[in-house]
Amino acid sequence: MKLVLVKTLWGVPEAENPAQYDALFKRIKDEGFDAVEAIRLTYGPPNPHHVEFWAAVKKAGLQCITQVHTTGGYLDADGYAYCTSNTVEDHVASLKELATEAHKLGALFINVHSGHDSWNIADATKYFKAALELEQSLGTKIIHETHRQRQLHSPYQTRDVLGEPSLKRLRVNADLSHWCCVCEHVFEANSKRDDWWPALLATLGQHVEFIHARVGHEQGPQVNDPSAPEHKTAMEAHLSWWESIWRAQKARGVEICYMEPEFGPTPYLQTLPHTQAPVADLWGVNKHMAKIVRERFLSVFGEDSVQ
Repeated sequence: MKLVLVKTLWGVPEAENPAQYDALFKRIKDEGFDAVEAIRLTYGPPNPHHVEFWAAVKKAGLQCITQVHTTGGYLDADGYAYCTSNTVEDHVASLKELATEAHKLGALFINVHSGHDSWNIADATKYFKAALELEQSLGTKIIHETHRQRQLHSPYQTRDVLGEPSLKRLRVNADLSHWCCVCEHVFEANSKRDDWWPALLATLGQHVEFIHARVGHEQGPQVNDPSAPEHKTAMEAHLSWWESIWRAQKARGVEICYMEPEFGPTPYLQTLPHTQAPVADLWGVNKHMAKIVRERFLSVFGEDSVQ
């Protein structure tokens, strides 16, 4: 199994300026990334330069993962519309529209913030079955992220969704930092309190095809700087979870492990009061996280696993 590092364009201002596309994507490629991930405002029609965007990505030798937000993905009078409905029907219709567009643009695969966190299992199953049918008809992988406000917002809901027999083929993007925030807890495999956690990790390992490598903590989805010693416990916990998923992926024959350091800008990145100055350099944080992921993957699978 090979490691492919993905660079998030979230919080990267150069991604909003077509005059800087070539230099940006060359820098990303030179730093060891083989793909980028972008939201619709960057890769899609809301960006009047989206054709140039795709051309520049390909010119640099990169691929693009499209991030889709069901019932969102556009600007309105209040700014970015992220999630505007709680009905299954609206989310299915939105997914069909947004995923079809991303497929036609040439997405490597489609990462989706899917559904609404208020749904019961019956509603969730209805939505995800429609998503699986859409994926089959398009021929492009559709992967569903574990994200707050969305259907896979908690480990318990995700466990129940993945336990549905009709959803055995569901693909998951594991952004486990969100669950630390939702549950106000960094899970410990050896703790009696968390004796359910290893089984859930094993279940995830049968579904995960993408990982957002961000480190969360009890009070939020993002530590301010993963290199800081005060975050050592949270960092090692996340690394151990990712390693468990990697091993399960390899056992089931996955050939490429996609990992994306996804530390984000304010308000994910903490700032100082009054000045709003960020407490860490976002590009540097994600570059450091890529280094840590690469080293850990290398230690587990050997030299031939890292490109």
